[in-house]
Amino acid sequence: MHTGKIRTIIRDARFEQEMAVIEKNVRRADEFLEGTETILSREPECGYQLDNSNVWFVAGHTVDLALYYTFDEDNVYLLSIEKIIPPEL
Repeated sequence: MHTGKIRTIIRDARFEQEMAVIEKNVRRADEFLEGTETILSREPECGYQLDNSNVWFVAGHTVDLALYYTFDEDNVYLLSIEKIIPPEL
């Protein structure tokens, strides 16, 4: 639930490198990132926590990407992004 606080998005160097490669190969990656940053800055708990770690992830619904991040009271840290293979239905 959004509490009114908007966290600052901080992109890790690894994330930036991976995104530079992905943007060339994944259509609409920039739209996915823009939307994800907007949501995570307001509700970082909306993703899925990996086991009992401080790392969370969110997967795209219209793009085949997974974004890994962590957060604290003031910031959301984008750690990594990767192209994923969607599950076969």
